[in-house]
Amino acid sequence: MAAMLWMLVPAAYLLGSFSAAYWAGRFNGKDLRQHGSGNLGATNAGRVLGGKWFAVVFLADVFKGAIPVAAAKLLGGDAWLLIAVAAAAILGHVFTCFHGFKGGKAVATSLGALIALVPMLAGLCFVVWMLAWILGWTVFKATRSAAVGPASVLGALAVPPIRLLTEPAPWTAAQLPVTGFLIALAVLVVAKHHANIRRMFAKT
Repeated sequence: MAAMLWMLVPAAYLLGSFSAAYWAGRFNGKDLRQHGSGNLGATNAGRVLGGKWFAVVFLADVFKGAIPVAAAKLLGGDAWLLIAVAAAAILGHVFTCFHGFKGGKAVATSLGALIALVPMLAGLCFVVWMLAWILGWTVFKATRSAAVGPASVLGALAVPPIRLLTEPAPWTAAQLPVTGFLIALAVLVVAKHHANIRRMFAKT
């Protein structure tokens, strides 16, 4: 049974590789890889197709991160299996096998995986993301300058300190791999936004 549970890992990757942004674009007669930032994620879908499609793609990406992790947890998977399933879903989104291994930036799918894996941390990070997004949009509307960093980056940077607050060290044998995964995930999200960060500092 335990060996069978590991089949959830490739299944999670395939689910993560399903690009809601790509199909939202196709539904509207556009290939999002050729519009906006060229990114197959919710933000670019919203930029090109409108706010309604941002919400649709964002929720779809959240669910494809949450569902496989929740399934692994429900079936009694240990911490390592949960991490592997979460990582597979996220990497599927970022490096989708259906579109030349070029996908999104890991944000919504990571949020979904965290909701199933560490719900309290996910909720607090979402609050940080929302506050940063509202602040950033307010400053942009007032000054037409991206005066604060991308909300997704700030949400990712909040993961390690929130982990320390909600699960103080020393960590148990079950908590330690989860903590390592959370730090690696934060690094991945920040790295995927390197172009945004460069444009922010260049005020473009």
